Amino acid sequence: MKLKTFAFIVLSLCTVFGAQGATRVGLLAGANNIDLNQDGVPDLLVSATFDNNTSHPSQTLSAFINKNGNWFILPVPDDDGFTWSDFRLAGSSDKIIGFELHNIQGVYYLIRAMKFSSNQDNDDLTEAAQIKFSRYRVAESSEEPGAPVFYWQLSGTYTTSQTYSDVDQAFAQLKIDEFK
Repeated sequence: MKLKTFAFIVLSLCTVFGAQGATRVGLLAGANNIDLNQDGVPDLLVSATFDNNTSHPSQTLSAFINKNGNWFILPVPDDDGFTWSDFRLAGSSDKIIGFELHNIQGVYYLIRAMKFSSNQDNDDLTEAAQIKFSRYRVAESSEEPGAPVFYWQLSGTYTTSQTYSDVDQAFAQLKIDEFK
């Protein structure tokens, strides 16, 4: 009887904690070899600190895809650069933009969190606010000349109902099932 009860509890916990099927991928400072596009060849994520002599250095991430021995850099979506970066308000420890790499059911996603304001001109981002999460996965493009071979494809968003002072607080309560 006790063995059946123990097995039931373990199975229940696995179901509850495995329901999201998501795991945050911890990145080392420097080079990280991860197969971002699931082609069996390790790609490269470079995690680094950008310090411009302020009290809050930024964490950055650049991604490169290895295809047939050629390396392709992934541009950041909705930006003109190639490096993901978090962002803290000057004179504040509140992070208003952040990112994390997650593996969800065998697929790697980069998830960006951004403090959301309904009226950017009048809202104070040092106050608690809702957080908008955007989830991206690597996709290949061969549609247009001049377009990047690989890019971060938007694969879902959601905005929290709860407010947070810092995006890291919201990441601690990330709800994978909410992405639409």
